[in-house]
Amino acid sequence: MNLDIQSLRTFSNLAHSGAEEAAGSLTTLTGFDARVTVTKIEMATRDDVEREFRERDLVTVHIGFSGAIAGHTILAFDRDRAVELVDALVPGASDDPDSELATSGLKELGNIMLGGFIDGWADFLGEGIDITTPTYVELDANRSLRDVVDGPAAGDGGAAAANGTGGATPLETELDTGHVLAFRNHLETVNEEAGFYIYMLPTHDSVETIVDAAGEDNDAIPVETFTSFSRMISEGAGQASEDLTAMTGIDTSVDVSRLSFVPVEGVPMELTDEARRGVVLEFMGTPSGYIAILFDHDSAESVADALMPGMDADPAMRQSAIQEIGNIVTSGFLDGWANALETTIDISPPTYVDDIASAIVDPLVTELARTQDYAFLIDSAIVTPDETFTCDIYALPDERELRAAFDQLAPEPEPN
Repeated sequence: MNLDIQSLRTFSNLAHSGAEEAAGSLTTLTGFDARVTVTKIEMATRDDVEREFRERDLVTVHIGFSGAIAGHTILAFDRDRAVELVDALVPGASDDPDSELATSGLKELGNIMLGGFIDGWADFLGEGIDITTPTYVELDANRSLRDVVDGPAAGDGGAAAANGTGGATPLETELDTGHVLAFRNHLETVNEEAGFYIYMLPTHDSVETIVDAAGEDNDAIPVETFTSFSRMISEGAGQASEDLTAMTGIDTSVDVSRLSFVPVEGVPMELTDEARRGVVLEFMGTPSGYIAILFDHDSAESVADALMPGMDADPAMRQSAIQEIGNIVTSGFLDGWANALETTIDISPPTYVDDIASAIVDPLVTELARTQDYAFLIDSAIVTPDETFTCDIYALPDERELRAAFDQLAPEPEPN
């Protein structure tokens, strides 16, 4: 199966339109004015998706779908937001959030919102899509993504019967293989930071169906290439983690590393509005683009202390230490890319930054917006077991140069 930029744009538009339908349903049902803030397509590992669910106090409603396309949709709420919304739909439900009344209200809300979301895909494909009865799931450290999508899909015998397998559904099988292609929408109610998310996890065959309907062009990229690139990102983050450990003496590990496709204007909204210190660099080669290495205030102080103990009274030296750490982390992150692509990637001197994360990235996005409407956002995080510090890595490659990198990673065509 191949993906092209036009297909990704079609996916993004469909997911965004579907999410707007869901937001409209929420407003009608509860009176809360909701809007879609970000729509993104992620190539992520199963572990990364699970980690995001586990790290938030989420409750979810999930619905299977089959027909023109198959898979699962997941509506995930912050717990406090879920209680508030359900109480608007079923007055008194908040008195006992764990009651059958409350969970039934949330399932009904999910059913209507996700039904509207799926209808847009059915309209685009011109074929019917059946959905299952909604299931309420609470996520915790003991649950996996398989737990979320497990259960019957649409149709009399569920997805397994619909596909003639009598066992695991295609999506469940794909979850076992590592990477998943997820369509994620972030919605929020006006004046509220806490929001909720719609995840759509289609099967491999369903993605292919949508690609065919979108119209594949000559620049199509095998989906295996995206997987290879995602793996390369993870390996680069791993090397950066090792270099950071060697430099500071503090054990680190890669918490998350993923590739997303998102409208350029949506990139800053993906980042926090909390203050960050770090560096911004430009990288040149195949691919080229920009990278930001960012620490929160306490993390920046921790890494500066580790590199230059006793320099508390010299802000200039501490800034220099952060610049040097940013330089080393960037080199480790990109060296793995250069090795995998058998090319050279040069980096500019690091520029020190101290601002909220979205404001730091905004000038980089503005520069990319001169030549492209969508961006591939590479998001990695390096953490320590005791939370001494967190290092966030955001890379924004130029779309044209990234296409050249994809060509380097594309599998060799099989001989006739």
